[in-house]
Amino acid sequence: MIGIDNAEIRYASRTQLASKELIYGLPLNNNPTMQDVWNTVPAWRFPFASSEVAPTPLAAPLLDGALAQQVAGLGGYAMYNGLFYAEYGAYRSAAQGGAHPPDSSATNTISGAASYWRAFIQHTSGDNSFMVGTYGIAANLFPAGVVGAVNRYSDFAIDAQFESRIGGTNLNAHGSWVRENQHLDATFAADGSANATNTLKELRLDAGMISASRLGVTLGYFNITGTTDPLLYGGAPVQGSATGSPNSAGAIGEISIMPWLNTRLALQYVAYNKFNGAKLNYDGFGRNASDNNVLYLLAWLAF
Repeated sequence: MIGIDNAEIRYASRTQLASKELIYGLPLNNNPTMQDVWNTVPAWRFPFASSEVAPTPLAAPLLDGALAQQVAGLGGYAMYNGLFYAEYGAYRSAAQGGAHPPDSSATNTISGAASYWRAFIQHTSGDNSFMVGTYGIAANLFPAGVVGAVNRYSDFAIDAQFESRIGGTNLNAHGSWVRENQHLDATFAADGSANATNTLKELRLDAGMISASRLGVTLGYFNITGTTDPLLYGGAPVQGSATGSPNSAGAIGEISIMPWLNTRLALQYVAYNKFNGAKLNYDGFGRNASDNNVLYLLAWLAF
């Protein structure tokens, strides 16, 4: 089996506008947000790697990886005077595996094209840099097949990043907040959700440092809240919600070292205070949120 991870082909150039530099380009990629240069968007944020077998919360915004490697999109961007950035792109489904083009066996296929947008202001002064921005997506998805009613999702996010260098130590802090509005016309009509409209909100914060010896320490916090929906977020062992709530919260701590520039070793711990709506017996089968805490050891080699 052959698969493709994040991939992009980009054309970029520059010119002058009102005696200021204008950088512009056309990115073609398979994951909305992967073209970004900041570590606040889903494709590049902390944690940069995590366990693929440990249980994870039931709900997440559409932009939080649901479309990764399942779409292809072309966009255009421009940055003026190294300060203002704006981008717009359109994505269509391009799932790996399955029928091409998508047919009745397809799931979560985009109807038409999904619109992605991004804008930010950045500023650098000495050893300090700061960015504040916004991004989002609007997509209509067929939950099954490629005809009939669709579910409509709109994600709106604000994000910020700060970096500073003190001596030989790099300090950084990231924050993002996403609100997703869901109009579940197709799922509600098929009795797959108790509500025709739901909302989902996700907050992520982290701060860390990397010393001159390439030793890093990062602490992060995440909080997911949303509309209670006992059909959409149903009860099931481990991954379910006994209350129908998608609410989850917890913290992540990581220590890393780069003995060589192409090698990274990391020890990560994820601790949940709430998982799928509750701290205790969240799934209705006796499992507690803390039972999903995970210790993760990573060895990363770039070549």
